[in-house]
Amino acid sequence: MTSFKWALLVFGVVFAFFLADFLMGEPSVPEHAPGPIPFDHALHGDSIGMDCAACHTGSRSVKNAYMPSKADCMDCHRLPLTENPGIETLDSMLAKADDQPWSHKRLLPEHVVFHHGVHAAAGVACSDCHGEGHRLNRYGGEKFDMQTCLMCHRGQTFKEKGFKPAATYCAACHR
Repeated sequence: MTSFKWALLVFGVVFAFFLADFLMGEPSVPEHAPGPIPFDHALHGDSIGMDCAACHTGSRSVKNAYMPSKADCMDCHRLPLTENPGIETLDSMLAKADDQPWSHKRLLPEHVVFHHGVHAAAGVACSDCHGEGHRLNRYGGEKFDMQTCLMCHRGQTFKEKGFKPAATYCAACHR
């Protein structure tokens, strides 16, 4: 066997391993602290029925779902809404907080296009991708990988919801 054929064989094997890892790997987002101001998703969502979009603007209509700003919190918390003593603590924390107390690092590679609004319009709920960990005030742990997305786009997950299969050609999600 010539050296060119050996090099080609080695390249092919290495490429196959990288491709298999890319397609089949299961990276998950590491769990992380909730941020500088504790936030109880269950208290806001389950108890008083707030939708994710109330705080995460853009999650139903545009590409990005944004983290709430201090002003977003103060829209509701500028008035005492309950007799809960925790409200005073929260008000004190918000008064000292930066304008953007929470930040979010993009979890998908830059070449991957994900549009929250398109998925919301198709009936995909926030919890379909983000899971239910937020109800327990656990943040992170989601599984964002190509295989998970492809399974959903092919109609292999959430069958009870009746999602129609979506685009699976490369350029639909990769730029």
